[in-house]
Amino acid sequence: MKRHQNRTLGAFEKTFWLLDQIDSKDFALAADILGTQPVEKWENALNMVQQRHPNLSVKVAMDELSRPTLQHVENMAIPLRVVNVQQDYRWEQEVEKELSVRFNTNEGPLLRVVLVQKPQRTVLIVAANHTVADGSSLNFLVRDILLAVSGKELEPMAPQVSNDQTLDLPEDLPARTVDQVLELKMKTDIVKPLVSSHRISENITRNILERARQENTTVHGAICAAVLIASRKLRPEWDETRMELVSPICTRAALDLDDNFGLNITTQPVFFEQQRHLSFWDLARLAKAGLDGTNSPEYVTGYLSFFRDIVFGHNDMQQMLDALKLAFNHHIMVTNLVKVRYKTNFGSLKLKSLYGPMVRSGKGMEQTIGALTTNGSLGLTNTSDNPIPGLLAEMEKILQDACQGNAGAGIVPGVDGRIAKSCSLT
Repeated sequence: MKRHQNRTLGAFEKTFWLLDQIDSKDFALAADILGTQPVEKWENALNMVQQRHPNLSVKVAMDELSRPTLQHVENMAIPLRVVNVQQDYRWEQEVEKELSVRFNTNEGPLLRVVLVQKPQRTVLIVAANHTVADGSSLNFLVRDILLAVSGKELEPMAPQVSNDQTLDLPEDLPARTVDQVLELKMKTDIVKPLVSSHRISENITRNILERARQENTTVHGAICAAVLIASRKLRPEWDETRMELVSPICTRAALDLDDNFGLNITTQPVFFEQQRHLSFWDLARLAKAGLDGTNSPEYVTGYLSFFRDIVFGHNDMQQMLDALKLAFNHHIMVTNLVKVRYKTNFGSLKLKSLYGPMVRSGKGMEQTIGALTTNGSLGLTNTSDNPIPGLLAEMEKILQDACQGNAGAGIVPGVDGRIAKSCSLT
């Protein structure tokens, strides 16, 4: 079986690669683990997962048609940074450091790992470039690293194909060319994203799940309602603003994909007007309704077609960048990986909590809420260059009140079209 990754980028992969030229789109997950292991075992585990996932040994290089391609690189080491700290050390600052350092896609690798070693615990941080990965990829990668550390063998996987290839859409063949292709260089601007985390108890998490089901909505809908109400309360200038909330949608179920390390998402926005007569659960139901129909091959095909029209068929990089500069003008992103679906015991190690995705969008004021339930407990993160102080704690309070029947009036959304409006492009 062919193990090396060598191919052109799919439409959304190319979109993220281009967006990365404008501003960072790097992201991370953090695993809070009970127990410790020697650094050598973690190094060996990284070597094993690199052999398993072809996208962990690639760079992005231009071919003779001025198309960005994934190219395999032999003997490419995944950087591992080790930090020895005390038990109460705030691991979030290590994520902030990783998100402030850009990946060099021209050289690779497109993954970095940090090991925060405490006396009785370990925090494993995995940071990636969005061109080749999504939040679910990092979730599965954490699992694979922990399996390898605990002595399990990992089966190598075939190269990850693009969603375009899965759907049998033709590859990018420039029909129109420019005399001088814009030379793209890695941004070196210093960015300083801030990260916070908050853990909600198993009891409260269970109450949210049960009440959401009773109210004919989802936990994701409830999280969207909570962050909208909380952000309007804590950031007064947003109180009367028409808010755009974006949710990434995993394409693995729709396209029947495996656990390979790759980019397998679309996004969907919902727009919210300020109207105060709706209850919390009305708002949560409308947030859920805004995502109806997104988990299907037809939606993925339409979504990719929109971006294919922008980034395929020509090699005018400046034209692509000018169009994408208008993209993703959201106020809030809720990126919800739902829950850890694998066993959390790995020999002498136990995955206690998994946090993220922690994503820097790069526009300035937006708030990125990561959500992931581990061992029955919901973990939330907020990543922003300008975070709203106390946002996650206020969200928990709103969720608790809603589950106890104390939810007040909320906000009514206007749900716009699913394709052209999905990244607010003109």
